[in-house]
Amino acid sequence: MDRSITQPPGSPPQPSLHMLTRIFAITAALTTLAPSAAQAIPVPARTENLSAIVGRITQIQSVRVPVAHTVTGSETRVSLQFTLNGCLDTLLPVLSYSEVRGRRATIYVTALNAHNPDSARVRCVAIPQATAQVSVPGVFQPQQVRVVFLGVSPEEQVVRGGRTQ
Repeated sequence: MDRSITQPPGSPPQPSLHMLTRIFAITAALTTLAPSAAQAIPVPARTENLSAIVGRITQIQSVRVPVAHTVTGSETRVSLQFTLNGCLDTLLPVLSYSEVRGRRATIYVTALNAHNPDSARVRCVAIPQATAQVSVPGVFQPQQVRVVFLGVSPEEQVVRGGRTQ
């Protein structure tokens, strides 16, 4: 019995089973954290829809952060820049989850563009941009950091730290 699924010509690529399994695992991990850190994310007024967007890494830096009154730790902060879909659109607060394996760090990011329908009637003077920062505990070099944007096409999904743009 053939279990393969065929797609009509011209249809967007469908996520692979491996990718869906990975997204499910990350969502499950984030869900276990949710009860202790649950908060509502306000959606701007006049938002018509939300869409996942991909960003680009603009900076990776290691910083000292206070852990206790006289103790500090280190974390690696990744600055991201996003191009919004419309002039009046906004970036919702970015959600992230980090995973460290050996000397490599992967940060899974969900970034949502809140689309304002008035964007269709407004002319942009410049391409609308937004920025955000995510972090991972520990000190990592740019080539050791990988950012995975969830909810976007597989071709856009992974951005490596060694390729800051």
